[in-house]
Amino acid sequence: MFALLAFLACSPVPASIKFDGEATTTVHSMDAVAVNKATVLDKDGKAIDPQPVPAWSVTPATVAKLDGAKVTPVANGEASVEAKVGEIKATYKFVVALPDKVEIAGYDAAAAWPVGGAMQLTAAVKAGDAVVEGQTVTWASSDANIAEVDAAGNTTGKAEGKATITATSGTLTATVEVTIGGAAVAVAP
Repeated sequence: MFALLAFLACSPVPASIKFDGEATTTVHSMDAVAVNKATVLDKDGKAIDPQPVPAWSVTPATVAKLDGAKVTPVANGEASVEAKVGEIKATYKFVVALPDKVEIAGYDAAAAWPVGGAMQLTAAVKAGDAVVEGQTVTWASSDANIAEVDAAGNTTGKAEGKATITATSGTLTATVEVTIGGAAVAVAP
């Protein structure tokens, strides 16, 4: 009995919790992500061995929810992910920034360009005003006989007339109407 009490008296007492990685985790999809690795430290800042298992929580539930050791996005916004061991707790930000629009640049809708002329259209997938990197964009023309667009957004005037160029990412789309048969005007993306 004395040995057990001596062991418990010498056991390190949790003093703080440290997370690996950034102080903010930002996601751009509805895919669940693992909670950040949490290390429980003693008063000297050393990792306790064996590591206690933290109790996790996420608030508000309208932005993200906890599924075991994963955080699942619910809606755009900012949540707080908390790890708690006894009375010691630490939190990090969990930002859900789901793409909500596609913007096309590189074309002035008021201008026209000649048959045979080409323009490089670009598309940005955004969550609010922030560009969401790594999103796939596909391009299409309503009439490839008038304006042809390739997979990279290069658009070539084929014949006089109007065509709609569409950039699509997931369920989001943006369109521009191009007029072939006038002078080309480049717009900085």
